[in-house]
Amino acid sequence: MTQGGKCQMRTSQTIEKENFGKQFHRESDEVYESCFAHPAIATLRSFNRNFASRSLTRSELLLFLASMATFNRHTIGGIAILAGRLSDQILPLLPKNGHEIGAYVLDAAVDEYGLRETVTHVELGRDFAEYLGIAIQEIEARDNACAAAIELGDALFSWYRERPVAFSLGVHTASEVTSVEEFVPWHDVFLKFPQYRFSREAPEFAYMRAHYVHEPDHINNAKLCLTRYLDVFPEHGNLLREGTQAYLDLYQKMFQQLDARIFG
Repeated sequence: MTQGGKCQMRTSQTIEKENFGKQFHRESDEVYESCFAHPAIATLRSFNRNFASRSLTRSELLLFLASMATFNRHTIGGIAILAGRLSDQILPLLPKNGHEIGAYVLDAAVDEYGLRETVTHVELGRDFAEYLGIAIQEIEARDNACAAAIELGDALFSWYRERPVAFSLGVHTASEVTSVEEFVPWHDVFLKFPQYRFSREAPEFAYMRAHYVHEPDHINNAKLCLTRYLDVFPEHGNLLREGTQAYLDLYQKMFQQLDARIFG
């Protein structure tokens, strides 16, 4: 082949490097696809079908929204911390462009902190709940959440901050996979029933609207981050899988409890 009029030869070393990169692209695909194959996704989809079948009562809404707030309590800060931990781990090996890998995670934190909108997603979520008649104090009370939401929320604090970076990245990847499966259907459910009183452009609906817009980008960035991370640390594939499985196991338990308590 030629490039700029010069002959370019593919040496055995070049071919080996290309195959090496393809190997980790395949591995990242396998980690990503294993998240969708986990039973937690089927459990969430079952919940979503029930969620779309009728509007919730106030007590059911309180259980649902308090559980979502409780399990996500430490996630926003955790995402930002993980981005820094990724850079700290990668920069000694890639001092020129190591920050690029952590930036895929940081991009999600930018949205969660509200830097592309006017306020943080936590504030949007509380406005959303208040519009439904659920006070902030009720949302923040852990006793109003299901037990598995409390367990998952407590676990996420250390999973993002204290576990090995690869494990934490696996947790984050699984979280982004489930977020897409949450907010795209929930956006439509809350518009479907007149009891919720939402319209697509209502200011209080910004919480659902923002996630509906941003989550597809977050999941794509998580997959790109996974691929590039494995290119640098191919030996950490098992730790990544451990993180995804730990998250999804507890996540499934949470939606099993919510489904049973709300829909019986």
